[in-house]
Amino acid sequence: MELPSSLKPCLLWLLVFCLLNVSTIISQPLKQEAVLFGGKFQALYVIGDSLVDSGNNNNLTTKIKSNFAPYGSDFEGGKPTGRFSNGKTIADYIAIYYGLPLAPAYMGLSEEQKNNISTGMNYASASCGVFPDTGKGLGHCLSLSAQVDLFKETIDKNLKKRFKTQSELSKHLAESLFMTAIGINDYVFFFNKTTDPNEFANKLLHDYLIQIRRLQRLGARKFFINNLKPLGCYPNVVATTVPRGSCNDGLNLAISIFNTKLRKDLAHLKEKLSNTSFLYSDYFKFMLGLRGPSSNQASSNLIDSTSPCCPSVYDGALLTSCTPTSVACKVPDSHIFFDPFHPTQLANFMYAIGCFQERKFCQVV
Repeated sequence: MELPSSLKPCLLWLLVFCLLNVSTIISQPLKQEAVLFGGKFQALYVIGDSLVDSGNNNNLTTKIKSNFAPYGSDFEGGKPTGRFSNGKTIADYIAIYYGLPLAPAYMGLSEEQKNNISTGMNYASASCGVFPDTGKGLGHCLSLSAQVDLFKETIDKNLKKRFKTQSELSKHLAESLFMTAIGINDYVFFFNKTTDPNEFANKLLHDYLIQIRRLQRLGARKFFINNLKPLGCYPNVVATTVPRGSCNDGLNLAISIFNTKLRKDLAHLKEKLSNTSFLYSDYFKFMLGLRGPSSNQASSNLIDSTSPCCPSVYDGALLTSCTPTSVACKVPDSHIFFDPFHPTQLANFMYAIGCFQERKFCQVV
């Protein structure tokens, strides 16, 4: 049946209206994806733990340090920097991808250097976490809230000198990328068999998102959020499982509960915060995938995915890292893990490829 001629113009305008709205809906995530994957950022600010610490713990009174060989054996110059790897971290590869200098450790900078740096800084601190008390039994480290405090200090004491007007400063912050990789140490120190995984995840996520909102209020608009790694498959855990080398599936399940809640809450948070975007990095999926089709199966005979490179003879101690007297394996690239808790440079590079080039593990929320 043909429509009356009087209704045809209305139908045409309705069709145009719908098409315009569909175009707007589609263009928004595409625009955000283009910015987060292909955008030019003014700076990279890194907040996290030992996965991305670039040397802050060097300047803290703590037992958890990596400023000695064999750490850094494959870094530029072959010298230890305080990174918990034989080379670059995932934060380093993120900087490289976006054409930025590697973000220097905040605690190792002089006040003059802080005043002159506008391409980002690294506040990450090994052994710390979201909860203020995480890792404190091992010495002083920078919790998530403490790192955000230092970033605020950077704005107040340094960036306001660099950018003379508030609009210039706001533009800098809005066009910078804020990476977070923190939370796993909270599970290391406070999660056990009697802990309710949902309650723990809710509490951790609550405290975590408080600090994300703080960063947003301070001016951050673009976030790179790394979820938590599958701790149940790491060398310091699989050395004690039965059969030896298998993953602790209960621990991984608890962490996956947090990761699922994190992604869901970031989507909700994005709806509430104007002009704010989140790139969600599924680091859990990446690291689990290195073990092969099954989480309890090694990925390849060529790459050791269950034991660390350093120490080359591993006794399974839960919190041990390399020591100045440790002997490392001769070829770190033959291992996924450099020490019992941290990946090799090769694994970090593989992650960067999977995240940015293949886009298998990183998606705009």
